Amino acid sequence: MMNRDAQIRRLIQMLLINSAKDLFKYKSFFLLIFVLMLLDRLLKKIVPVGGPAIQMPKLQQLTQASAQYVFERLPHDVWTLLTDYRTFLVLSGLFLLKQLISLWPSSDMRRMHRSERGAFGLLGSLAVIRWEQVLWDAIAVGTICGCFVLWLGMGFTITWLLWQTTPAAHLLPILLAYGSLFLPMAMAGFSFSSKLAVISKGRFGEKLGLYFQLFLSKKVFWWSWIFFALRLMIELVFVVILPLIILLVVDVYWVRIPLATLIATPVYSYLKMVSFKFFLEIYGSFSLVHQEFRDYYADYDRPTTSM
Repeated sequence: MMNRDAQIRRLIQMLLINSAKDLFKYKSFFLLIFVLMLLDRLLKKIVPVGGPAIQMPKLQQLTQASAQYVFERLPHDVWTLLTDYRTFLVLSGLFLLKQLISLWPSSDMRRMHRSERGAFGLLGSLAVIRWEQVLWDAIAVGTICGCFVLWLGMGFTITWLLWQTTPAAHLLPILLAYGSLFLPMAMAGFSFSSKLAVISKGRFGEKLGLYFQLFLSKKVFWWSWIFFALRLMIELVFVVILPLIILLVVDVYWVRIPLATLIATPVYSYLKMVSFKFFLEIYGSFSLVHQEFRDYYADYDRPTTSM
């Protein structure tokens, strides 16, 4: 049994250093992420989205007008969206895009960590994805989205009741801060869903049981919250803010889109790889995951005791 210092050193080695090594070993993974991110940006820019839209006046300034809109008009606008069939068409399209962006890289990384992938096995990673895995991922993603809606609903109800007695602008940042507390868990749910979905064995319910460990296991919950909170901050800077600056500065559309994507690709690819290794670390005590990646854990002398 390794002492705590040795465990921390091994964790740093695995997450930070080995992730970079794997990215250079499987260089085509950069190509996969670049193409998927470019496709994501192009579709969001080119494909028209019909239906009513939510307009939030000066929300970024957290003004009294913004708070008044959120607590008085936003519920009605949200209900209008939910009763418009085009909303669900858009959500369905976004889910299919999520499947492509998430399941394909997860399948590719699964094959990497099982030593099944060659130097260029992108099409093979796509071909092994089965429809039942897509369905399972849909249920898992729907579950985490439902939890997020319930969390926001509780926060909104409390702040809305306070607004009825004392309409104050500071209630809006309180609501936003409350909602942001769930964001790391939402990202963890989206990340773990695709990684559990591509596991080749295990019953439908068995995988769901593992997925719910995100909330049932204190170790999985807290380590996931910390890890994905850090990932959110890094991703915000390198995948959102810096590419956004490029999009605003460069005038030529067919130059700025690939350039912004090219800047975000290395960081996003690295975060994807680190997240997969974090998943292997946090779920390695469970037999289904351990059996799927038996050779990988053997290389690091991973203990197999339950959490």
